[in-house]
Amino acid sequence: MSSLEDPVSRGVVRIGPAADGYDADSAGFWGSGFFVAPEWVVTCAHVVDKRVGAMEREPGGPVTVTTYDDERFDGEIAHVLAGHDLALVRVPGADFPDCLWLSDRSAATPAEVELYGWTQTSGAHGAEEFVSATAMATGGRRRNPMWLQSGLVLHGCSGGPVIDTRRGSVIGVIKGKKQGDVTIGRAESVTALRTLCDQGAESLWAEVIGAHDRHHLRRFEGSGDCWPRLHTRLALAQGQPHSFTPQSRTQLYGLFSDIEPPSGPGQVLHLVNNTSRRLLRSPQRIESNDPRTWREGSGLLYDPREHTEATLAGRDLEQEAVVLYAAMVYGALRTPRDTPGAKKLRDWVETAANALETEVIREESLALLAGDDRPADAATATAGGRRAGSGEAAHDDVLVVIEPEVYGTHPWRVQLLDSDGGTTTVRYDEEGVPRGGLEAAVRQGLSEALARADAGQYVAAVDFLLPRALFDEPVDEWRARLPRADEPPSVHTLPIGLRRVVALRDQLRRRDGVTPEWNRGRRATDRGPLEAVPLCLDVPDRGHTAEVPEGEEAAYARLSVSTAGVAGASLPVYCASTATGRGSRVLTRAFHAGHVAVLCRRTAEDGHDDCAEFHRKAAQLVREAPTGSELRERVRVLRNLSADPHLSGQAGRSDPDTAWARHIVLIYDPPHRPTLLDEPLHAPQP
Repeated sequence: MSSLEDPVSRGVVRIGPAADGYDADSAGFWGSGFFVAPEWVVTCAHVVDKRVGAMEREPGGPVTVTTYDDERFDGEIAHVLAGHDLALVRVPGADFPDCLWLSDRSAATPAEVELYGWTQTSGAHGAEEFVSATAMATGGRRRNPMWLQSGLVLHGCSGGPVIDTRRGSVIGVIKGKKQGDVTIGRAESVTALRTLCDQGAESLWAEVIGAHDRHHLRRFEGSGDCWPRLHTRLALAQGQPHSFTPQSRTQLYGLFSDIEPPSGPGQVLHLVNNTSRRLLRSPQRIESNDPRTWREGSGLLYDPREHTEATLAGRDLEQEAVVLYAAMVYGALRTPRDTPGAKKLRDWVETAANALETEVIREESLALLAGDDRPADAATATAGGRRAGSGEAAHDDVLVVIEPEVYGTHPWRVQLLDSDGGTTTVRYDEEGVPRGGLEAAVRQGLSEALARADAGQYVAAVDFLLPRALFDEPVDEWRARLPRADEPPSVHTLPIGLRRVVALRDQLRRRDGVTPEWNRGRRATDRGPLEAVPLCLDVPDRGHTAEVPEGEEAAYARLSVSTAGVAGASLPVYCASTATGRGSRVLTRAFHAGHVAVLCRRTAEDGHDDCAEFHRKAAQLVREAPTGSELRERVRVLRNLSADPHLSGQAGRSDPDTAWARHIVLIYDPPHRPTLLDEPLHAPQP
C-alpha cells in the first residue's frame, strides 16, 4: 500500500443525491470528491450535474457527501466553474475531516502521480469501494487539461484527487473519458480553480484557500500526524530536503491566510520577480499561470520546476528567497500594519530573517520590515506613465501588436512589456482575423496580460502598435472582458481607455530605428515643459479648406525647428484623423523631425467645423501637462469626461466643456521605452 493511501483516504468522499426528495432507486453515489478545507469539497462539475427524474444539479442544489467512515453530510453546490469541469461543494458542519494538501506550485508536471476515488463493485447492489492507481501526469499548464499516461481508474473516480507522489500534494482532479466501465486519460489541473477569480468569485477562492492553510497550520500545531509532517518524511526519504521546510511553509501560509489577499496575479508576480532579481542579480523573469494567492508566489520561488523560470542557485537559497518575498508582501500591505495578522507575519519574517546566513538578504528583509523598502541599488523608475514606488522595480505594461492586413486579415499578438522594453508574448494569432473581429480575437489575451501586469495600486497602461490604416480603430473603447447580465458591474468590464492609459504606436515609425532626432525629442518630452504646435500650420485658422495648404517639406522644416530647443518640447496637435490623407502624410514628417507624441482624434477631415476650438483647448491641455508621461494620464481623465457628449454642460460635471475631446487619440512612443525592433510572431513559452 502506498504511504499516501491512508492519509488520502480520510479526505476523499463519495458524492450522491440528497437524502430526501429524489428517486429512492437511484445510484448510491455519482462520483468522487475530496476535502480541500473544512466544509469545502472539490469535485467535477459533471459529477454534480447528474439528473434524477427531471431535476438537474445547479449552484445551490443539494447533494449528499459521504466520508471514508460512512458518515453522511448534507452539502450544497456552491459554484460550478464555467469552462472547466470543476465544482465546489459547501458541506456545513464538516469541520473535522483531514483535508488534502493543495499544491502551491503553478507547474507541477511531468510528475509521477497516484489517482484516488470511489467505485461501485459489480452487481445490482454492489458495494462502494475506495480504489487507487498510478500514472504519469503531463500538461496542465495555462489552464489546459492534464494528461494521465497509463492511468486507469474505475468508473466513479471522476472528481477524485491526482496526487504528486514526490511532494504529497494535489495537482489535479480526475476527469477522464469513459470507456466501458473505466475512466481513463485526463484530469483538470488544480490551477483551473483560480478561474473563480475571473468569474467574480475572488472572495470565495480567498475563503477556501485561507481555510485550507489555517486547517493545516492547526493540525501541524497539534500532536498528531498531518500532511506537513508527511512532507518532511517524503523529502528525507528522497534525499532532497528543502531549506524552506514544510514546517516553515505551513506556518507562513497560515499567516498569509490572515492578511489581505493580493490585488491580482500581477501583484504576486511583481513581488516574485523583484525577489528573483535581488537574489539572482539576473533579468530573467518568472512566468506563471496567474498566481492568485500569496502562497502561490512562494511556490514559484522555492520550487519553480518550469522551463521558462529561473531556478534558484541551489536549495540553500530557497529559504532566503521566501523570507525576502514574505518581507515584500508585508511591505505591500495596504491595510494598517498593526492588525493581528500583519503583526504575526512581521514576527515570522523577523525571526526567519535573523536566522539567515546570507547577510545581504537578512539586512534587506529587516529593512523592509522597518519601512525602508528601497534596495540599495534600486533606482526610481517610470512605468506606464507613473512612478514606481520607492524600492520597486518598474511595473509591466501591456502591448497589443496588430500587423498590417495580409489577404484580408491582421496577424496580432498580446505581450507584456517590461521596463527595459523586453516583451513576453501572452497570446498570438499568425493567421489573423479581419479588422471587424480584432477586438473579440484579442480580448482573452488582453484580459490575461492585464491580470498579470496590474500590481497592487498600479494599473497597467496599454499601448497599441498599429499600422497607420488602423489609427481610426477605437481601441480605447475595447473591453478586456464583456459584462454579463447575470453579474454585477465590474471594473474589469469597463472600456480600457476609461480606466487605463491607452496610447498608439506607429508601425511605420519602427522602420527609422533610434535616430538622433528621436533621442532629442524623447529627452525633451520626458523632461518638459510641453508646448503645442499645429501638425498642419494652416488648419487652426482656415480648417481643411485652405487654397494653398502648407507643404510637407515646409511642415518638416517647421517641426524640425520646434524640436531643436532645450527649454522644453513641442507636441504636434491635429483636429482630424492621421490614419489617411494629409494628416497621415504630415505625421510621418513629424516623426522624421523627432517628435515622439502627437495629439489628434478619430474625425474625418471634412466631418467637422471646430478646428480652432480643438487646437485651442488641446494647446491648453498640453501646456498644463508638465511632461509627456503626465499628458497620458490627463488624456485618460479627459476621455472619461467626454465619454458621453450628451452630458456635457450638465450640472455636477467637473468639466462642463469637454465635448471637443470626444474620440481623442494620443500617439505616443514612451520616453522610457526603447524602440521596439521589428520581430516575427512567435509562440509563447510552454
